Amino acid sequence: MKKIVLLLLILTILFGASGYIFFSSKIKIASTDNSSMKTNAATRYLLQEENWRKWWPGGNVFQYGDIDFILEAKKLNSFEMHLVYKKDTIPALLQIIPLNNDSTAFFWSCEIISSNNPFTRWVQYFNARHIKKCLNTLIGSLKNYIDKEENVYGFKVKKTKVMDSVLISTRHIFINYPDDEKIAEMVQQLKNYIKNQNAAEKNYPMLNVHQSGTNEYEVMVAIATDKLLPATAEFAPKLVLKGGNILEAGFKGGPTSTKKAFEEFENYKLDYHYISPAIPYQLMVTDRMKEKDTNIWITKFYYPIF
Repeated sequence: MKKIVLLLLILTILFGASGYIFFSSKIKIASTDNSSMKTNAATRYLLQEENWRKWWPGGNVFQYGDIDFILEAKKLNSFEMHLVYKKDTIPALLQIIPLNNDSTAFFWSCEIISSNNPFTRWVQYFNARHIKKCLNTLIGSLKNYIDKEENVYGFKVKKTKVMDSVLISTRHIFINYPDDEKIAEMVQQLKNYIKNQNAAEKNYPMLNVHQSGTNEYEVMVAIATDKLLPATAEFAPKLVLKGGNILEAGFKGGPTSTKKAFEEFENYKLDYHYISPAIPYQLMVTDRMKEKDTNIWITKFYYPIF
């Protein structure tokens, strides 16, 4: 009996000692994955906290399994947080790291301060393994979601060619962002002029809205025609280089969401370092005066590029 007690005592001592031999004073936990998304786009997307629920697995954002995540601070390319697991509150950091090939690495790390109690150290080791498994799942979900540009920007962008070469346009200055009625009035003026000139429309109306002052918006509407029309005080013909490169994206939604999406289109051009020889514009595929359901309005975005 004494031998059994002695053996158990020796095993207990060895088990406890191994906690010091195998585990350092800090148990480091890290998970990483690489994404093809541009760093600026990934950072801009994650800075909007409401976007986290779009890629976060499970029903509750900032909670996964039995771990709670408390977001403490948003930095330029990192997010400070605490993980709450069982009785431990652990500082953690999610970093967004630019890579040489213009892609992005996500690096999620934290560390557990090891207890002086060797048996507690063993418990902490198994806790760390569980946390790492959860971080691997989360960072994999983040990478898979952000890899798709339609998730980040709201649409897919493709490079295509300019098809129309002759336009007729009109411009107006407004003291507020123009509503659909004002834009529709400009479109109708163009349509009337084209008809009076015995010309034919070749595409949907184009729209560009530029804020030229604090409360001043310059609005240009244009329509492609089958021939060059004469200039007037109200209308100006334009020649476009047919066959030139242009970015194209399709979007469905009302005025507010379309305006926000067009801003993301501008971000896309900047993120991918495209240089443009001309202004971007919207192609208003849906007749906004006839179709009252704004949710099904179709708009195409275009950005001429070199």
